[in-house]
Amino acid sequence: MDISGSLVTALMLLGLGMAFVYLFLGLLFICITLMAKYIPADKPVATPQRKTPAVPSASDTQVNPQVIAAITSAVQQYRKAQSA
Repeated sequence: MDISGSLVTALMLLGLGMAFVYLFLGLLFICITLMAKYIPADKPVATPQRKTPAVPSASDTQVNPQVIAAITSAVQQYRKAQSA
């Protein structure tokens, strides 16, 4: 077989492959369009509303003075260890 015969065969296979892809995509598009038209969509399910717990504001919360002293001491020790 010569080069021109091989090129003709290659172009025929290329055209056949492209035609098959376009036909498949067209059929897929038609099927999706028909399904969207005739099959009803699912209705959204109503989820019950959860009551969110009330978050106390910063002015309502009281911080224990011992906790503040412990944090302050830990920060001071950390800074002392980092500078040494």
